[in-house]
Amino acid sequence: MTMNRTDESKYTPVQNLTGMPWEELEDWVAGELLERPFRARQLFSWIHHRGAESVNDMTDIPKALRERLSECAALTVLETIERADGDDGTQRFLLRLPDGLVAESVLIPDPPRLTACLSTQVGCKMKCAFCMTGQVGFRRNLTSHEITAQLYALRKASQERISNVVLMGMGEPLDNLDQVLPALLVISHDSGICIGQRKITISTIGLPNGIERLSRLGRQYGLALSLHSAVAKTREMLVPAAAATSLHQLRQSLVAWTDAIGRRVTLEYCLIAGVNDSEREADALADFAQGLPCKINLLLYNRVASLPWKRPDEPAVSAFMARLFPRCPAVTLRKSRGSDVQGACGQLGASVLSTTTKG
Repeated sequence: MTMNRTDESKYTPVQNLTGMPWEELEDWVAGELLERPFRARQLFSWIHHRGAESVNDMTDIPKALRERLSECAALTVLETIERADGDDGTQRFLLRLPDGLVAESVLIPDPPRLTACLSTQVGCKMKCAFCMTGQVGFRRNLTSHEITAQLYALRKASQERISNVVLMGMGEPLDNLDQVLPALLVISHDSGICIGQRKITISTIGLPNGIERLSRLGRQYGLALSLHSAVAKTREMLVPAAAATSLHQLRQSLVAWTDAIGRRVTLEYCLIAGVNDSEREADALADFAQGLPCKINLLLYNRVASLPWKRPDEPAVSAFMARLFPRCPAVTLRKSRGSDVQGACGQLGASVLSTTTKG
């Protein structure tokens, strides 16, 4: 829901502050409120560090200014309408957005880290064949305010400090960069929740224009590529949107990103029995990774009830990993978290589809 929003016909425009980066907030406070810069610092701290959900919570701001803010400003606060707790401590949240649509987020404990997995869209356009979110279809982009507010909904539910953020929930982050980037500026700012850029990871199927934009920005966010196959025909079957970009072009954009940012890219590879777990597929992955500063995260397919795919058995997984060595020394078999509550990679969206259908 959106808080402190009064009669918009009388007070227009109403400015949402939740996903507004520091510099924009400072300009707005000076230009619209005609207040000194320290008021912007107070507002930013209250919203992002102290977790205020209402202007009236901001007790060290004068009452007259709070009244003005109530007339011309809004804060986005998302309501948790469902929470599922997994056996491994993972928590999946279904959050109601201001327009009544819903989004899913996940809180993943892995001491000493506590990771928030956030969505960037309601549904997704990419239609990945093994992903529940792809079955939902695309509803709309999330705003920077909603992306930021997801994190704060998870913070409110946790007794531990969230240390990491991954944009690996519903949606393709690089398809919504105009809203994602302001949210990340807010999340990583020193005066707010202060999750450093190197603790934030953006996941993508590989939209070269978006990767190039991240390269030009030069920020230290991590990049995770949902590769899933380095054989063009297989990848295009699993990730239909990948047909628009050759593997050669995709790899070039990754090399440019690693050169610009100075970090390794993570290659995410979901192993699906009989689809992308053969020796040929392993060799293609090793060739793709050769000379690319990267690490490879293998993960086993997480069951989606409406889809026919299966996990490979242990001998097949071991054979696939053995085929990658020694050409790919940085290979990890990642443990799925939250699969028992449909909160693991590829499983988000069932509750969204159910809620939309009921609505």
